[in-house]
Amino acid sequence: MKYALVLSIVLAAAAPALADDSLNDLSPDGLGKLKIGMTFEKVELQIGEKLGYNQYEHGGCSLLTTKKLEPLGISVMVESKILTRVNVDYFSKSELPQTIKTDAGVGLGSTEEDVIKAYPGARVKPNPGDPSWHTIIVETPDHAKGIVFETDGKTVKSMRAGMYSAIAFADACN
Repeated sequence: MKYALVLSIVLAAAAPALADDSLNDLSPDGLGKLKIGMTFEKVELQIGEKLGYNQYEHGGCSLLTTKKLEPLGISVMVESKILTRVNVDYFSKSELPQTIKTDAGVGLGSTEEDVIKAYPGARVKPNPGDPSWHTIIVETPDHAKGIVFETDGKTVKSMRAGMYSAIAFADACN
């Protein structure tokens, strides 16, 4: 039993692990160490877990999460074996998604006013699924990447960041 415990500690230390602070910074370029444009294999290395990507599903597009990412409220979108989008949602019981913020300090639970103050050029649109909700879009100057904040009309309920073509749709893999 003692050897099994030592072996599990050694294996856990050897595997790349996601420290709490390694996934706290959301930007158009990704989430912490998960960078948009990374290969599928590098994403798995950063997570330290297999994602189960199926290149034949949805034209090579998959929205994935793992046992390590789901409690953090995180899922990733992979297209043609490239990371194109990161989602942060309130779908878990963990409080950790509330620690994930943009460099401007905006995160889940922030108000719409906070988002607009932090990103003066943001576009606010009615959410297509529910007009009482809003979609707030922040783009990079070249319009290639961005962050989308979904609100219930008052506070941020979900965020997604990455390539503009990947974040443009509420539902992934359109």
